[in-house]
Amino acid sequence: MSKTLEKKENVFGLNFELQPTQDVPVYQYLEANESFLKKPSMVKEVMEYLDTIENANKMDSTRTARKTAVDRKSVAQDDDFLVTLRTPTNVRSSFRRAKFKKIPMNTNQFTFMRQIEPEPEDRILARQQREIVAETFRRSGNFEYRKQRFEVAIDFYTRGLTYVKDTPVLYVNRAMCYIKLRAYKRGIMDCDHVLTYIDEKYPRAWLYRAAAYKRLNDEANYEYSVSQVKRLNNTETEFIDDFLEKMRTLL
Repeated sequence: MSKTLEKKENVFGLNFELQPTQDVPVYQYLEANESFLKKPSMVKEVMEYLDTIENANKMDSTRTARKTAVDRKSVAQDDDFLVTLRTPTNVRSSFRRAKFKKIPMNTNQFTFMRQIEPEPEDRILARQQREIVAETFRRSGNFEYRKQRFEVAIDFYTRGLTYVKDTPVLYVNRAMCYIKLRAYKRGIMDCDHVLTYIDEKYPRAWLYRAAAYKRLNDEANYEYSVSQVKRLNNTETEFIDDFLEKMRTLL
């Protein structure tokens, strides 16, 4: 047999090179034609291509290789099943790492404290602006209270408290609305908040608290509230007596 290399091409487009040997020639393929990867192909065609590769080096006549039967139906039953386009293994997708912006550290402690703590003038200005908004809600609530729309007034007082939380006026005004709506316990809660956290001497808080307990027929707490308001506000006796008189007639 001639030692000249002979190239043959099968029906699948594969290039085989015949290597000279002393016995039976063995066909070896240099590379597989991967053109089918560039377009969708049928599973049936892929399986036939795999069979060709499997049988390429099994041409030795001295051996009888037993071919294992493969159940094609267990692999795929639909003829129109497509193999998706795959990326070649030698091509690696590049990932860019996120670049974090470096923030220079401020070593000046004074400048840093000024960044997190506003100036006293700024705090005073912000407080004044919040008080203006809260006062607007208070006036709107008073207007609704005079119209006896107590629930609407409560809403205005509550919205005002979101801007200024340490004012007793909004609390006691809302407490009076609760008392008018016969929600006496909620009115007492507003009065107790004022007396506990804002001003323990605030006369209207004690008087509204007394009025709520009077409506609940709780004479002990009523008498205690009256005695406390008189003791802590001994200079406003006339105002206290006038309020108690009106309470007996109106509430």
